[in-house]
Amino acid sequence: MRNSASLRQNGPPREGEARTIFVGAKVRTLLRSVGVLDGWLEQNEGRSENVVRVRRMKRWREEALEQLRLELNRTRT
Repeated sequence: MRNSASLRQNGPPREGEARTIFVGAKVRTLLRSVGVLDGWLEQNEGRSENVVRVRRMKRWREEALEQLRLELNRTRT
C-alpha cells in the first residue's frame, strides 16, 4: 500500500490501485471487528445476565464474517 508521500511523488493512484487500497482497508476493518467481537464473546459467553447481549454480539460477528466473505470473493473475481 502506498503512503501519502508516495502518492504526492507519483501522482494519484491508478484506477485499479484505488480500489485495491479501499478493499484492503475494508478487509482489515472487518478482521479487526471480528477479533474484537471474538474477544468479547470469550470473556462474556458464560454470564447468564448477558444472554441478550451475547446473542446480539454473535449476530454482529456473523454479519461481519459474511461481509468479509463477500469482500474476499469479490476480490478473487
